[in-house]
Formats: sequence, C-alpha cells, structure tokens
Amino acid sequence: MENVDKLIKLLSQTDGRDKLYKSGANIAKIAAWSYSVSDPVAAKRWGALASSIGEGRSLMRMGKWTSNTQKLQGYSKKIATIGQKEILEILRIIGDFGYVLGDNLQYLCKYKVLSFDQKTCATNSKFFQFWGFFFAVIIDLWNLILLPAKKLEAAAFAKEQKALLLTFVKDLCDCLVTLNNVKYIPSYKPTQGVIGALGATSGCIATYNNWNKLK
Repeated sequence: MENVDKLIKLLSQTDGRDKLYKSGANIAKIAAWSYSVSDPVAAKRWGALASSIGEGRSLMRMGKWTSNTQKLQGYSKKIATIGQKEILEILRIIGDFGYVLGDNLQYLCKYKVLSFDQKTCATNSKFFQFWGFFFAVIIDLWNLILLPAKKLEAAAFAKEQKALLLTFVKDLCDCLVTLNNVKYIPSYKPTQGVIGALGATSGCIATYNNWNKLK
C-alpha cells in the first residue's frame, strides 16, 4: 500500500504528472520513429499521440512562469551577497521563465486566443529553453566538482554523488534535445529516435527523483 500511496501523491503533483507525460510522449516518439519505414500508418498514430501529450504538457504549464518571478524576486532581496553560482542559477531561472512564457504564448496563438506570430513565440521559447538547460548543466558540473570539498562520509558521499550524477544526465539529455531545436551546430542532426530516447531518459530520471522525494 505504501507504493500505491506514493503513486497517488506523485499523480497529485503538477510536476509529477508532467514528467510522467514527458516520458510517455518521448516513448511515443521512439515508437513513431521505429515504425517510420515499416508501418507509416502506425508511425503516424504514435506521432499524433506524442503531439497530443505535448499539447497537454503545454496546457499544464500555463502560468507556471509566475513561480520563476518569485524566485528572481528572492534573489533581488540579497543582491549584495550574490556570488558566481547564484548568477548561474539566476540565468537558469531566466531561461526557464522565457521558455515557459514563450510556450504559453505559442499555445494561445495556435488557438487564436492571441494574435502574436506563433512561429516567433516558438523560436523564442526554444532559445530560452536551451540556455536554461545549458546553465543547469554548468551548475550540475559545479556541484559535482565541489562535492569532495564537503568531506562527507563514504556512504553520504556516494548517495549525494549518485543524485548529482542523475541530475547531470537528466539536464544534459534536455540540453542535447534543445540544441537540436536552436540549430547552433548545423551538423548536429539527431534522429527522432535519438531525440525520443534523450527525452524519455530525462523524464524517467525526473520521475525517479520525484518518487524518492515522497514520504
């Protein structure tokens, strides 16, 4: 029953559902890619499922950028003591803020609620999303490099190192997905199967982390 209770708690959380949907959407992308040659009809069906889940995630994120404004306000109150790591964290938050706001605007433009250019909103959203994940990866590496300085006992060190490595892999997967979106490296052209695998890995790690936080 303990696991059932944890599952209910996980599904009651917005981020818990979001990361499960992210995993499902990317598994559907992998399926669509795998059927793309042998069964185009099945590929189209799986692709439509991935798109539908993606739209659901966009709706779920509606207004989520407001939480980032609160985080930035928190940093503004202690601006005199902000160090290098805090600057990286602020840049990461700005990246997530721009991504979610752009995603919200794109969704509303798609259904003619707003009259902005949908493509421009999507482009701006992807730009902020990439840099948000880029700075997240830098922060992850920073934490891993400085971990030995904490001088933890062996068991505690191994536990924290595992958590930091998982977070690093998750953020790196997201960074590689978004790198494909911004096209900064023209020769970087992963298949939809690779994109799906990276996204599913990130979603599963995030779900694992969310699960372990539950009591």
